[in-house]
Amino acid sequence: MNPANILSFTKKTAAVVLLAVSLAPAGDEAVLAAGNGGTATPNVTINSALLARSVVFGQQKAVPASLRSFTEQVVDELSNQDSFQDWKRAGIFYDPLGPGTHGWLATVSRNGKAVGYLILTSTDDGQYMLSEYGRGESMPYNSQALYQRLQQLGLLQAGSKLSGGTSIEARYSALLPVWKITPPGKKAIYLHGMTGEELPMQPSGMEKAPLDGLSSIGRLKLVGATQPKRTGTSDPYENLLWLQSPKLSFRGDQDLIQAVKAGSSGLVFTSPGHNADYGAPFVVTGLHAWKADGTEKEVLFAASGPDGSRYLPAAELLAHGEFRSLNASRL
Repeated sequence: MNPANILSFTKKTAAVVLLAVSLAPAGDEAVLAAGNGGTATPNVTINSALLARSVVFGQQKAVPASLRSFTEQVVDELSNQDSFQDWKRAGIFYDPLGPGTHGWLATVSRNGKAVGYLILTSTDDGQYMLSEYGRGESMPYNSQALYQRLQQLGLLQAGSKLSGGTSIEARYSALLPVWKITPPGKKAIYLHGMTGEELPMQPSGMEKAPLDGLSSIGRLKLVGATQPKRTGTSDPYENLLWLQSPKLSFRGDQDLIQAVKAGSSGLVFTSPGHNADYGAPFVVTGLHAWKADGTEKEVLFAASGPDGSRYLPAAELLAHGEFRSLNASRL
């Protein structure tokens, strides 16, 4: 794919993200429509964002006790951070991500309002990996954006009935939430989970666990947080002069840590030729460092998005992309 086209695509995506409407916690709307494992029936009517979501997540599945325990550990640790204080005494609602239960979306809710989320991925050894997490109302699977795209794609017929045999699944590609829509007899359509924008191809990291995420083995501890004050912007599209700055050479976690501590306006992550797979480019402004009992190795999550509201595995970024400094763009 032409890099210029990727840049145009992701620029449009970034603009739409600002208009994303958050999802309501699972459970409240499950009674509004019947889900069937992500597959809609000819009788399903979708005339609202809540009904679009319940078609995908309406069928509740048993949540493994080990998954609940792991998720509660992470939520408890994060709630001790100032920026996550509204996670204290919050409820957690679980929705499976297809196919099967290879992944889970855990929505953190307080007083009926979504205040954050976690995405967890199953691993080959039967454990779970924390793939990403975020705070605030914006959710990775945006039902309003999905509903609007179903209308634009012509999949909602007269009376707002979903075309018979059309299946809709919420899936997770490495760093990228995805809606997979399969009309009967046609190729699947992949949409960005946050914005509803159509992806140019199937994301290459579909159903893949992070390279070095946070595992459910051992008691977890958040041992460090770096959130520098920013004087610039968190939107790399406001000024593209960073494209002319030299690529930063990071040999590992310590180089990334030093760069984040030194930078006042953040780092731009980009993956040339694969930006669409990672929702890039985006700005990294902070870090969380985690450690499990009995281990010395720290696992880093990089803060991105407005005010550092979305946290992604740093190992994935270091392995599949490059960084440039926003300072060089004189924003």
